Amino acid sequence: MTLWVTYFFNINYHWHLEEFGLQPHSVQGLRGIILMPFLHENFEHLFSNTIPLLVAGSFLFYYFKNWTWLIGGVVWLMGGTILWFIGELGTVHIGASGLVYGLVFFLLVSGIIRGHRNLAAVALLMVFLYGSLVWGLFPDYVKLIKENISWEGHLGGAISGTLMAFLLINKGPQKPVEEISEDVDDDNWDEPPYWLADEKDNENVEEEKDEHEPNQEPAIRYKYVPKNANPWEKDD
Repeated sequence: MTLWVTYFFNINYHWHLEEFGLQPHSVQGLRGIILMPFLHENFEHLFSNTIPLLVAGSFLFYYFKNWTWLIGGVVWLMGGTILWFIGELGTVHIGASGLVYGLVFFLLVSGIIRGHRNLAAVALLMVFLYGSLVWGLFPDYVKLIKENISWEGHLGGAISGTLMAFLLINKGPQKPVEEISEDVDDDNWDEPPYWLADEKDNENVEEEKDEHEPNQEPAIRYKYVPKNANPWEKDD
């Protein structure tokens, strides 16, 4: 919103705020590190930076809630500082494209190095939507298309976003820990499996039973009685 308000007042009231942009290797140009993202040359320049800034910023707020302002602030300042050192003397750099590159590269690199499924999907989405941004890092491409593009600002943003992704690798969403089931080593069982344990218990029960109730064959007693004799008659 601030970008649009600044652009509106600058265009309507002819304030010529572009002179407050970043001027490399100039002490006065250091103020551009802070002011550069708010300044845009025309509506097309402003619109082309607004959409990716909103998309990348939304993902950043969603996945890095407690670290969003730190990430955005460091990418902003670090990218501008790199531009101040590597930029061409006598030039003025304006626009939020460096910040866009920083946030996009932060999400892209974070999704790759963390192994987080959802964040990796965001990284692929960033490549799909803004993969062409990579060409803006090369000066030969900028000269080829003959457009007034700050490839140094893009490079500074990409470097700062990548560095922040590695510095904050332990912050934010992490790859879920998966439980790894290992095969049971037959030679190193601490306890027998349940089916062996049942057999062992049954053997113990049988042994205890044998101790208390000796296994003896019953004695068979019989008496021979003649066919015509009275079975109830007692022997003399």
